Amino acid sequence: MRRRQSSNPYTSSRSSNHPKLPAASIWLPILGHHLGIRNRKHHELLLLVIITSILALWFLTPLSDYCASWILWTVPVRTDVELGRQSIMSLERKYPRVEDRWGVQKIGNDLVKAARNARYNENKNTYNFFNSIFDNVDEYQWDFGVIHAPNLVNAFALPGGIIRVTDSLLQNLYLTNGEIAALLGHEMGHVLHRHSQRRVIKQRFISTLWEAFVYEDNDGYDESFGEAVAEGLWKSASYLGDLGFSRRDEYQADAAAWDLLSATYLDNRYILRRYHPNSVKKLLTKLWDYQGRDATATAGWESTHPGTEERIDALKEKWSKLDSRQKRRFV
Repeated sequence: MRRRQSSNPYTSSRSSNHPKLPAASIWLPILGHHLGIRNRKHHELLLLVIITSILALWFLTPLSDYCASWILWTVPVRTDVELGRQSIMSLERKYPRVEDRWGVQKIGNDLVKAARNARYNENKNTYNFFNSIFDNVDEYQWDFGVIHAPNLVNAFALPGGIIRVTDSLLQNLYLTNGEIAALLGHEMGHVLHRHSQRRVIKQRFISTLWEAFVYEDNDGYDESFGEAVAEGLWKSASYLGDLGFSRRDEYQADAAAWDLLSATYLDNRYILRRYHPNSVKKLLTKLWDYQGRDATATAGWESTHPGTEERIDALKEKWSKLDSRQKRRFV
């Protein structure tokens, strides 16, 4: 008596009658046919070219930035504050907060007021050279401070407005108030442009999309796509302080610092100390010179804030392009 073959496809040893149809085996011959390619090896070469082209588009063009920016646009700014709170706990376990003997908090507060003042002047149509990142300045909980990190010359910008400067940087570079303002303005630029979150999304693009679409925490609240992305970002909170920035991020942060320092010269509703925008260039020049003397101590800065020399040249060019009337505004 013949034994009946199991019909369970997971236990049956007999091959299925249904042909396997990998996606590439369907569309590659069709694409190849339209392109006049009929050889199977040529199909494989075509697949390699397509994959290489996609990777080149992702890594060598602004495509990844545009995609990450679109996703980040859906994430409410208010979620940055909670992300920052989680991130700072991890950072300050490693580098404890110490007394601020350099006036970092005060100078940072001046820049926050300057950003508010720039927005006020924009509404009055008095000046038009500030960009829209200042519109969200009041949605952040700004907190400036100093952390103890021996032999580490660096500064950290965490989501939500938390900025920390290492005591090694302040002790070794002998910064003026204007240069401290430039440093803090640069880090504020990273926060306002949400560079850390964009970096995480670019690194985990597919998983970020997937987790957001299938997200369910059973709390009875129906999260939006952006809120689901934000909760996914919280998983990365512990290492946000260690993320490096791209050169594009650095140029954007330098521009934000320039604008913030320039805003201290506006007609304002606050009593502000003025910080010259050329202090951004002076800060980077000091960092570059110090890097030549102690590359080990500044390795952290260069790994997270690349392209210092090129950025100095860009800032020199920016100042040289101002006409005499614009330069007189900063006297």
